[in-house]
Parts: sequence; C-alpha cells; structure tokens
Amino acid sequence: MAFETDLGFVHPRQRGFRVPNQYSALTPDELKDSHTRERVVIRNARFLDPQPTLSTHGFQLVNAPSSLDLLDNEVVKKQFYPEVRNLIKSVTNCYEVRGGGHEYRNGYGGQSGTLGARPTPNGSAGVYAGGIHSDMCAAVEKAFNRIVPDNRHFESLNVWRSVKKNEFVEMMPLAVCDMRSVEPEDITFGDGQNTGDVRQFYKVISQGIIHSPKQRWYYFPNMTEDEVLIFRQYDTRKEPLNLRTVFHTAVSDPATRVDAPMRYTIEVRMQAVHDVENNKEQRMERFIDQISDQYASGRKSNWWSGPIENYVPPPEYRTA
Repeated sequence: MAFETDLGFVHPRQRGFRVPNQYSALTPDELKDSHTRERVVIRNARFLDPQPTLSTHGFQLVNAPSSLDLLDNEVVKKQFYPEVRNLIKSVTNCYEVRGGGHEYRNGYGGQSGTLGARPTPNGSAGVYAGGIHSDMCAAVEKAFNRIVPDNRHFESLNVWRSVKKNEFVEMMPLAVCDMRSVEPEDITFGDGQNTGDVRQFYKVISQGIIHSPKQRWYYFPNMTEDEVLIFRQYDTRKEPLNLRTVFHTAVSDPATRVDAPMRYTIEVRMQAVHDVENNKEQRMERFIDQISDQYASGRKSNWWSGPIENYVPPPEYRTA
C-alpha cells in the first residue's frame, strides 16, 4: 500500500543559505523562492522487512499501551512522562533519560469550525505540521546544557501517539523520511518557531530538505491507540548531518474516509543520554559552523533564539 501526494520542500535556490519565514522576511520577495511543492510516494512502513528501527532508519513503531488520560496535562507530566522514559530506555538501552516537554495536534492551521485547531490542554498550538521539517539542530545544544551538563552524548527523541481511545489514526498521519536516503547537501537551515505555547512563539532554527528522488518516505497507516512512533530529532553522536535527524510532516492520504475522526495526537520530546563524549566543545563548534547565517538575498540572519518580536497570538489569548 502506498499513495502519492504533494509535499512542501525547500526551493533549490536556497541551497547553502538560511531560509527565512513569514516573521523574518523583510519583503514578500524573500519568501517567493523559499519553498516548492513536489510529488512524492509515501510507502507503507508496515510492509518493510525487517521493520525500521531508530538505528537503521531513524524511526521505529512500538507497542506501548497506556491507560492514562493523555488529555489531562497534569497526568501527562506526572504519570505519562515516567512511562515515556521507561519506553525510551528500553528501546535505546541508553544510560539515562532526561528532560521532557510535549505538544498536542488536533486540527488544521488557517481553518475554522470542526477542521480547525482547537485549544489544547497545555496551550500548544495544536496545528498539524504541514511542511517538511526537523525540529532541532546543533543550535539547541547550548540550551540543552541544563539537561545534559555533563560530557555525554545525547539523542533527542519524539514519542508520537494518539490520545483518543478506541480510534485509529486516519486523518493526516505522520510521514517520516528514512534518514539514510537524505543527502547531506540537500539539508537546509531555516528560521523556525517553537509552537509549544500559543501565547508566545519563540525563535528556533529548523531544518528542511531540497527534494531528491533518492528520498524514501514512509507512514504507518491506522495506528492504534496502543502504538507509538518514536523518531530521532537530534543526535550528537552522528557526524553525518543526515543521520542526526529524521525529517517529517503530516500528510493527506487520499484514501482517508470522508467521515474519519480528526486526528488528536500528543508528542513528547525527551533526551536519551548515552556514552561519555570527548572533545564536546570542539564537536559542538564544528556542528554549529554548518548552520548558515546568510539569506539568499545577501542579508545576514540574526534569527537564533528569543521571543518572536512581531508574533501576534490568536484573539482568545491576547491580553488587554
């Protein structure tokens, strides 16, 4: 089982440059050639033999039932986080699991009514991710020093699952790209935003990719309430740029039932701490040096961290 769909890639003209977004672009012309849409095949990962793993493909489907109410924010932080830590420890056999943060997704951006994103239990934006991206790159490492202050390698992982009971994930499933199929030179760095709190978005540096026929995209159709998709977001152990992260996006499956329920998912991000690292500062500097700080227009980017100055939250979150 496979289907074709159009995905949003970075335009080839942006190769080697920092890619602006709607907040950092000074003129519409800077955004005009930032992205393009290409037709790709999304394959059923359930048919892969052997099944993909974190170490081979960068993603892995596991069975991890939970009886918790994942729409209760306090339950998630106090009871589900320990479940996630145990799951990551068992899958990665890491030294320790640290950190923790989560977001919810329940609707389309720019839509109203039943299709639009609704308020979430923790104030995250709730919008299905509609463009190919990777949430983390080397720019996060300094911020993660509070989580991993010791000289150890770490792997940041996303644990993605439905919060609905007795429902399959049908609407807008998550597609993930086999990290081995991405050429390092096709990876770009862009101005991104942390959508964890809809009241104020913060600057992050995201990654995108330029389309190549070598790339292999997969999804797990009809994920059950007990199935969890784990995928790599950043790994300090990997020198090749393409092996540090898994690019992903929500996709529209043309076979989805017209009356399929809206997908309501939670994603928890934690850090699997691994072996002691020698020369950490030199490695960090080498990785950060790969991040371009110049736009294709010739202008230099100052988009690294901090609140997005001209961000305007939805009306219900604005204060008088």
